[in-house]
Amino acid sequence: MIGRFLVFLGGVIVVVLFVALLAPLFIDWTDFRKNFEDQASRIIGKKVTVHGTVDARLLPFPSVTLHDVRVGQESDGQPVVQVEQFAMDAELAPFLSGEALIFDMRVVNPKLRLRLLNDGTLDWMRGSRPEIPAKTVVLESVHVTGGDLQFIDDQSGRSRRITGLNAEMSAKSLAGPWRIEGDASLDGDHGSFSISSGQPDENGVLKVRTQLAPDRHPVKIDLDGELKLVDRKPNYQGLMSAAIENRAKSDDKSTPPPRVKGRFELTNERIRVPEYRMEIGSADDPYIITGEATLDTGNAPEFLLVANGQQIDVNRIGNQGAGGKTTRDPTQSARQRLNSLISIVAQVPVPQVPGKASVKLPAIVAGDTTIRDVQLDLEPAGDGWTIDNAVGTLPGRTQVEGMGQLKLRGEPSFNGQLTVASNQPSGLASWLAGSVDPAIRQLKQAGFSADVSLTHQHQSFNNLEIAVGSATLKGKLDRQAPENQTPLLNVDLAGDALDLDALRALTGLFTGQDAGDNVLDHKITAHLKADKFSAFGVEAQNVETSFTIADGALAVDKLNAKNLAGAELTATGRAEGSLLDYKGSGEITFKSADPGPFFTMLKEHLPHHPVMDRLVRNAAWYTNTALRGALTLGGDQGDGLAVTLAGVSNGSRVNLDYRMSDLLALTGKGTTSLEATLENSTTSILFGQAGLDPLPVEADANGRLTLKVQASGTDPADASLTFATDRTSFTANGKVDVRPGNFMNGQIGVSLESADLDPYLIMNGMALPQMGTGLPFGLQTTATVDGDKIVFADLKGHAADNQFSGAVTVDRKADKSTASGELALDSADATWLGEAIYGPMTDAATGSLSTAALGQPIFKDMDVNLKLSAKEFWPGWSGAVTGFTSNVAYKGDELQLNDMKGGWNGGQLSGNALFTNANGTGLFQTQLSLANSDLSGVVWQRDGAPLANGKFGLSLGMEASGKTMVDLAGSVTGSGELQLADTSVRGLNLAILAPLLAATDPMQDQLNAGKIHPIVETLLNNGEAKLPPTAIPFNIADGVLRVQNVSAANELATVTGNAQVSLPQKRITASLNIALNPGKETLPGAEPAIRLDYSGLLASPGRTMDVTDITGYLSLRAFERERRRVERLQSNVLEKQRLRREVALYKFNDGERVRAAKIEAERRAEEERLRMLAAEAARQKAEAEAKAKAEAEARAKAAEEAKAKADAEAKAAAEAKAAAEAEAARRAQQLNQSPLMGNQLNFEDLPGVTMPQ
Repeated sequence: MIGRFLVFLGGVIVVVLFVALLAPLFIDWTDFRKNFEDQASRIIGKKVTVHGTVDARLLPFPSVTLHDVRVGQESDGQPVVQVEQFAMDAELAPFLSGEALIFDMRVVNPKLRLRLLNDGTLDWMRGSRPEIPAKTVVLESVHVTGGDLQFIDDQSGRSRRITGLNAEMSAKSLAGPWRIEGDASLDGDHGSFSISSGQPDENGVLKVRTQLAPDRHPVKIDLDGELKLVDRKPNYQGLMSAAIENRAKSDDKSTPPPRVKGRFELTNERIRVPEYRMEIGSADDPYIITGEATLDTGNAPEFLLVANGQQIDVNRIGNQGAGGKTTRDPTQSARQRLNSLISIVAQVPVPQVPGKASVKLPAIVAGDTTIRDVQLDLEPAGDGWTIDNAVGTLPGRTQVEGMGQLKLRGEPSFNGQLTVASNQPSGLASWLAGSVDPAIRQLKQAGFSADVSLTHQHQSFNNLEIAVGSATLKGKLDRQAPENQTPLLNVDLAGDALDLDALRALTGLFTGQDAGDNVLDHKITAHLKADKFSAFGVEAQNVETSFTIADGALAVDKLNAKNLAGAELTATGRAEGSLLDYKGSGEITFKSADPGPFFTMLKEHLPHHPVMDRLVRNAAWYTNTALRGALTLGGDQGDGLAVTLAGVSNGSRVNLDYRMSDLLALTGKGTTSLEATLENSTTSILFGQAGLDPLPVEADANGRLTLKVQASGTDPADASLTFATDRTSFTANGKVDVRPGNFMNGQIGVSLESADLDPYLIMNGMALPQMGTGLPFGLQTTATVDGDKIVFADLKGHAADNQFSGAVTVDRKADKSTASGELALDSADATWLGEAIYGPMTDAATGSLSTAALGQPIFKDMDVNLKLSAKEFWPGWSGAVTGFTSNVAYKGDELQLNDMKGGWNGGQLSGNALFTNANGTGLFQTQLSLANSDLSGVVWQRDGAPLANGKFGLSLGMEASGKTMVDLAGSVTGSGELQLADTSVRGLNLAILAPLLAATDPMQDQLNAGKIHPIVETLLNNGEAKLPPTAIPFNIADGVLRVQNVSAANELATVTGNAQVSLPQKRITASLNIALNPGKETLPGAEPAIRLDYSGLLASPGRTMDVTDITGYLSLRAFERERRRVERLQSNVLEKQRLRREVALYKFNDGERVRAAKIEAERRAEEERLRMLAAEAARQKAEAEAKAKAEAEARAKAAEEAKAKADAEAKAAAEAKAAAEAEAARRAQQLNQSPLMGNQLNFEDLPGVTMPQ
């Protein structure tokens, strides 16, 4: 076609040039027109006629304009070519050399009609023998505007038309090479094109390269091949390439657009692509699709399309490439997606020729959607397609297979077989709906197969087989949706398992919107039967039901569930009406040996309420429940609801009446009432059914529990709870909030009176210390409950004879039971408090400290802080503390008595105490201070009276630890000090020494302890000791209190003591050493002392006395008396001897004095002489040294002689003196021996003296 048009255009140009060159030679323009037509007809080979005017000039350059030029004529009289205006401007100089250079040509509104004859040839080619001097004409610029080309195909009876053709052309010669660029519309589809050609070779083959770019499709097609005539039929074949263009403005150049390469063959009868290769994505790793395509439009029209490819990412084909968004709309259902797909497919023209399309792709990726293993085998079928085989794997590993007739014209429909099998239903749901219903998430597989007939208004599934998980259902499903009428849905399914939630969710995928809402918009008739039935998260076994839903009415003809969470349930009923006027009634039966699973199921599917939590926890108390009930909606109840139940549960007679005046609560003013009664001979069962956790301990028999609640709107309800037996009554009345978030908030008056509360405490696991002997108990209080706390105000009552009062606040938000407040008691007991921490502290059989392991704290999970006051507080080791106050802190395993104060034994007691039990290891700590207490109240009695009197103070700090009470007491350590004021001690007479001496001095017999002890004990007991203020420090280690070396003294004696007190055994071992003050009766080496030893129980120790020291003292005193008598006799003798010795001595001394005087006189004379000699010698020394020396020697010699003489005289005097003393001694000896020989001394009578044999 293009070649023929170029032939026509070239011929016109040659003729015009020829005429323009000769025009000046002729004046007759009529001949010019005729010559032009003749020359043009010869060159083109078709009849050329100029119907319009002709304008021509030579200077300044040749220019010709022709109007209404027509070429050829069809059988209907229409010209083959018609040009409204043809004009050109040429260079003059080339004409002189025989060439034509056209620098500007304009073709306005050309029209061309080409016809393809039945034999496949063009009518233009018949009878045409053009003669074009192609090499003598050069075209620099040709402008074509408003072109119109009509192609008439007599073979197929169709016509194609090119309109709005605008082109820019140039050529080296009329034979080529040509270059054409322009745009046009083909059958209304606009696009641009470019054509470049070479020159025909000797065989008439013209190489042509064509580029097409339609505006509607972002694709650019390049054809590079050879154009030739084969049997007068045009044939264009060669290589083709195409690329998807990204015409949007984008800076992303990283990913090239999809592109196609292959071979093509274009004839009048067929478009053939024997092979092609499509690449999508990056050039390094593209997606590749290969195949072939054929469209035969000849006498036997047919088509063929084969596509075999790799995985395709559709995102990378569109304008936005990999960054483009998927067009998937998650709000659309599968049915809506199918309708959308059908509408898209309907736009694809169905070939009206026989043929086959086969597409095989491993995967198609579009956004987050991947369709795998796609295989389509289609055949056109008039107004639709015959699907021989359609296979694909959708998201969720969902295999889809179908075959049948797809009708697209008129009302779309599909009739055939359809199979859908998903191995990951959650993935399929996420793709279809954009979200996953929890019911679908639980499925491992799902699918169905059926013979289907699908139209917009009627969907029928016969021979339906549904697989949901491991369950299989069989039956049929039919849905009709007549125009402007309520859709009808008939379901008949039976199988081993039926999951209604999963079916509802799967239905929602195909119907769209909320599945439940959409399904309930239908008129439903259903019959369902399954061995296992699941709905709304609830599972039941052996379920069969038949029901209908239509026009707001629900009729349940049958509902039997043999096992619904362990319960057997039957129900029938009917309800109908509008939202504001709903009426109905029904009956229900309920049986369950163990309703625990049923209660748990209710809790999981009903709105949360604390009552439901407690019911689940105490389900074991409702065994063997059998109830029958009736339900009424509207009717006599107005807009309300009435439910009545009666039956038995675990031996309890049950009656319940529940009523609501406004079921829908539209006004918010409706009233609700509940009255329930439980009666049972075993009260522990009633306590368990009331929500407590009782132990199987029997208390009072024949109990009755009644609950009444009356509520209006959201106001607090009037509530009453009573429990009564013959010996116990409990009542709680008040206004409380029954809504879940504020449940039990309000104010309640509580009253309790019981002849013996012990069984109820034990029943509820509340073992108190020292319980078991019966506990008459009464209590009245007002409880105010809110979200944070419970306040028990005006608390008063009695526990046995112990009255109490106060106020207590319980913290509801704390992790464990936490309370604070004030409590006033008549009497409090430290042992009771200790047993709350350590367990029993004494052996019940012996009364001594327990050797058993410490028990667990009784109130393990409590945190209590109380301001405690008691008229009497019994510490457990002495008398009561009066007016006792303390801040008590109980921490579960720890008890603190802080800031203790009170009066004790006439004094003031203060301090702190700590009791701790850490996993069986006890710890006790205390700091106590006592001031101005009466000593007589703490010492033991002697002869019916206190041993001591006076005031004392005490400071004490101690601690202990152990795993038993014996260990705890045996490990006490600490220290302290006892401060005694002026103290008198009975039986301790310190003024016994004088009467004792008076009693023992006359004794002539030998003294011993046996004789002395009774005398001392009598004297000691008959009187008392007055002791001054004394501080007695002590320490405690290993449970033993020790006092060492403590002394007190007065003018009569010094008392020194040591003591050990065993705290676990309450025994004392002590000794007192009484050192009597002997005054003038002091004896060296002997002390009048008495030792008193105490031993035994601390309350009444025994006393022993040791008189060894005082017996020794008295014996020594008797010995001294005898010794002094003997000494007096000896002193007389010695005195006489002394006098004799003195006389002899005096005589001797006189002689000695004479001799000594003589010697002294001589000495002095000699000294004088020597002095004179020395003086003389000194005087004469100056005269002669020699004479001095001689004189000195003479003097020395004389001195030696004088000294020797003096020594001899002194020696003689000493010898004379010694002889005189010896003589005197001899005479004295003679005097002593003579008178004593006949008078022997007797010392045997002296006390304590034994004479040697």
